[in-house]
Parts: sequence; structure tokens; C-alpha cells
Amino acid sequence: MRRLPRSLAQALLVVCLLLVGGQALWAQSAAAGLYNQGNALYREGDFAGALQAYRRAAVGVEDPRLFYNLGNAAYKTGALGEAILWYERALRLDPRDADISANLDFARQARLDRETAEAGGLGDYLYAAYSWPTLNELSVVFCLGFLAAFGLGVWRLLRTGGLLWMGALVAAVCLVVCAGGWLGLRVSDEGRQEAVVLVGATTARSGPDAARTALFELHEGTKVRVERSEGDWLLGRLPNGLGGWLLATDLGVI
Repeated sequence: MRRLPRSLAQALLVVCLLLVGGQALWAQSAAAGLYNQGNALYREGDFAGALQAYRRAAVGVEDPRLFYNLGNAAYKTGALGEAILWYERALRLDPRDADISANLDFARQARLDRETAEAGGLGDYLYAAYSWPTLNELSVVFCLGFLAAFGLGVWRLLRTGGLLWMGALVAAVCLVVCAGGWLGLRVSDEGRQEAVVLVGATTARSGPDAARTALFELHEGTKVRVERSEGDWLLGRLPNGLGGWLLATDLGVI
């Protein structure tokens, strides 16, 4: 086969890059336009129209402010389950945003299944402290600790270390171990799937079939941990340990 001239190949590569970049810019521009349209409709009091615009803007986009606005619009239209779903998604992207946390807590108060709410008291404060740093921040701390330990090790090879060097090395190793363990736990938690009930009420059953025994009923806005799926069903478990099979169409995965 004859090869393309180098200049022609380079020109084709540039054209391809421009096309890909142009499509990405167009998608971002379209999402921004829909986001602004949703904001305008929300200010006018057309919450249903704003919700539709925000939904279209969210296709392929992960942005905490967009998800927050989606939660607000959904709540205004009476879609409590969807509002909580979007607030939960926004909080995962920006866990320290006070507005997202406040609106999520407010929406949770409207749930019927109040007895299934997350444990309060000291457990909430400990979990808040555990979730406070983002994955990126923990990764940076781990890398800095590793680089510090590596640098101190090289320093020891080149020069004689003293008590100050030993203390710095111990501190760096402890930082690496703690940050690495914390990061590992958080990554494991991020892989845990949770879902929110989107319909007025759904029945949990003993097996993945509508003919199986009904165990209990869950209402809109209740969050469950998804343990596994089978066909059109998800096995969900509440914080109190109670579990059952739920229709996947009745849930929204966070």
C-alpha cells in the first residue's frame, strides 16, 4: 500500500482533532444553553419547564450546581423522590456544599418512611468527618506523604540521618499509611451502589418476582443500599438491615 504524504496525514489529523473538539465544544455550549434556559424558566415560576430543561442539560454532564438546580426544580413540582435523588448526586460531587446539604436535609423531612432515616447523633458527626475530604484531596495527601518518605529515604542514603530525620520519616510513613487506608475505604464506599424510591409507594418482595411474598412497603424518597440485581429487580437494604427485592423502574440509582 502507498502511504499518504506526511503533510497530508498531518492535515487529516488536525481536521479530526478539530472535528472532535468542535463536537465537544458544541455539546458544552448546548448544555450551557439548556442550563440558562432552565434558570430563566425557574425564575419565571415555570418549574416543570425548568425541570425538563435541566434534565436535557444533564445528559452526559456531571455538575453539582446543575444537579442542585434539578433537585430544586423537582421539589417544586412535587417530585420528592427525584429531588432527593438529584441532591444526593450533587452531594457526592461536592460533599462540603452547605446549600446542597441543607436542601437535602429539608427534603428528607418530607419522607413518609421517617423510621428508615439514617442514624443520627454521634454517628452523623463521625460520618461527616469521614466524608469531609474529597477523593482528590486524599489522593494528593497520599502522594505528598509518599514523596516525602521517598525523599527522606534518598537523603538517608546520601547523608547521615539524625533524630530529626527519623522523626520526619516516621511522620511521612504514618501519613502515607493513614491517607492510603482512608483513601481505600472511600474508594470502596464510592463503589457501593445506592438508590432512591421515585414512586409514591413500592413493595419489597421476598424474591425477584411480582408473585413473591410482599415483605414491606417503601415510599417516595427513601434511600436503600443496592446489593445486587436480577432482571428487572434490585435487592435493596435499609439502614436498619431490612431488605427485599424492588422493581428497578421504581428506583433511581444515585
